[in-house]
Amino acid sequence: MTTINSYSTTNRITGMVSGLDVDSIVESLMEAEEVPLEKLEQKKELVEWKRDAYREVSNLLRAFADKYLNYSSSSFNMLSQSTYQQYSSTSTAESIVTVTPDSKATTGSHTVVVSNLATAASCQSSAGVTAAITAFSTADFDAAVGSSLVLEIDGTEYTVALDESITGIDDLQKAIDEAVGSGKIVVSDTNGDGTGYLTIAKAEESGIGTITLSNGDEGDALSALGFSSIDDLSNYLDTADTLETIAERLGFDFDSGGNVNLTINGVSFEFSKSTTLESMMDEINTSAAGVTMKYRTNSDSFSLTANNTGAGNTLRISESGSTFIQDIGITGYTSGEDAVVTIDGEKYTRSSNSLTLDGVTYSLKAESTETQTVSISQDTDAVYTKITSFIEAYNDLIDSINNTISEEYDRDYQPLTDDQKAEMSDDEIEAWEEKAKTGLLEDDTTLTNLLRNMRTALYESVSGVSVNLTEIGISTSSNYQDKGKLVIDEDALREAIESNPAGVMNLFSQQSTTYSGTASVVNLSSAQREIRTGEEGLAYRIYDILQDNISTNTGIGNTKGILIEKAGLEDDSSEYDNLLTSQINNYSEKIEAMLKKLEEKENNYYEKYSLMETYINQMNNQLNTLLSYLE
Repeated sequence: MTTINSYSTTNRITGMVSGLDVDSIVESLMEAEEVPLEKLEQKKELVEWKRDAYREVSNLLRAFADKYLNYSSSSFNMLSQSTYQQYSSTSTAESIVTVTPDSKATTGSHTVVVSNLATAASCQSSAGVTAAITAFSTADFDAAVGSSLVLEIDGTEYTVALDESITGIDDLQKAIDEAVGSGKIVVSDTNGDGTGYLTIAKAEESGIGTITLSNGDEGDALSALGFSSIDDLSNYLDTADTLETIAERLGFDFDSGGNVNLTINGVSFEFSKSTTLESMMDEINTSAAGVTMKYRTNSDSFSLTANNTGAGNTLRISESGSTFIQDIGITGYTSGEDAVVTIDGEKYTRSSNSLTLDGVTYSLKAESTETQTVSISQDTDAVYTKITSFIEAYNDLIDSINNTISEEYDRDYQPLTDDQKAEMSDDEIEAWEEKAKTGLLEDDTTLTNLLRNMRTALYESVSGVSVNLTEIGISTSSNYQDKGKLVIDEDALREAIESNPAGVMNLFSQQSTTYSGTASVVNLSSAQREIRTGEEGLAYRIYDILQDNISTNTGIGNTKGILIEKAGLEDDSSEYDNLLTSQINNYSEKIEAMLKKLEEKENNYYEKYSLMETYINQMNNQLNTLLSYLE
């Protein structure tokens, strides 16, 4: 609200001759003049509050429509027939096959035999592409006394203390077995000739994956045992290493330009020496080659696998100039295979382990010579939940609107002026304005018509549909205070869903055959709307009525929804182009004009008092002159 007395910014010096408090006198005179301004500002603020109240209702309606009457709402779109076609499934062996029915499925049982699963073509390297952890010089067990060796095995560290009892390989083996457990690590003479060059590796079939050597807290065990810090002290590759570092361990060659050149399924790749192994695999895996390259630290092996399953030439690899593929040992090729399944006695061959027949998707999990049985049944609970959720939300919606139009408006609570606010606390202001905003939409015609139209739409018959709401267990509450809320007879609704699923579906989601869809409703004449309404289901009718009020699309008469035309909507072109905003702007113009008049009025008062000061001053001067003659 405009601050009173803000219309004049002139600095004045008054009352110098008369001694009058002219500012106070003018302020008192202006108070009466300001009353019409305050009334205008209050009217403007009331319209702003009313606009906001309409927008709150619009947002409630939009939220309801977005959730229950919108094809982008996959869970509760009451316009879609698939919402009422819910099925559940069972399988005699879900480890062999599972099924997922969609809205096109029908109830019944099917026999399934999974003869073969679809697999992807792949290439594998032999396990252990990395050389074993091998010393570069002869172990000096005497020099190792007093030091300790740490073995990190699959992320767990074990410390081996080296004392005088360890004089050879057998003693070291025994000490390691005591520290980490027997049968896990094998210590051997690298060349088997007694030269004492140590090799440390995982035992066959031990299940051990990664091994890394390091010094313990005491001494330099690695050097004493013949290992150097520049040696490879682990039995696996670090994917963060560059290809140059990897090549030093695996021994592959780069081409003449210092690159690895691969072609996979027709897609060419070039990797420099500075490329990390991880980056190389990421580039391949995210490319159009359609393969996945992996390095498994546990088995120290590489694999390339086609992303798509099925037989056919789905994995083609070649290399030019470099020897990466050859030297990491990727030689074994396993062809992909198609899935073979027999459903209800008919054989199907597919490239993937999923196929859809008559609205039922079969997911193949494992091969079996035994016949499995899958059953499709109607999911009454799922349909019941969706319908009751819609009804409950509808009840909440009309309850909120009924409360809005039932609130009584108290004219004693008008918007506060700035002077009134100055005399109140923040809590008092908040409480006052809450009361002042109550009932602004009392008995509002637009909202009353909206509620009446929705109630009528729900109980008029749907053309070609043999049931109505009451017959499926949904009726209007007999309690007058519920004001049109719907009540549900659970047993009756469940029975209707089970015995007449098509009737329940069409009652809600049947489309008009003459004027179908959702986009056309705002462009239909009243006669066309009457035809559409008679032909369509209840959910479509509610949708249409809501669009009459909240549509942001321009329809017949170049207008949008009733509430949108009246109050607009934030983030829409109507936000500043609507009836109430026009009223607000009109009040703003009147307030601006009145402020100018008040400024002129105030200036006029000051001019009069200024003139009085001049006359008094002149009279004083004349009096002083006369008195001077009498002296």
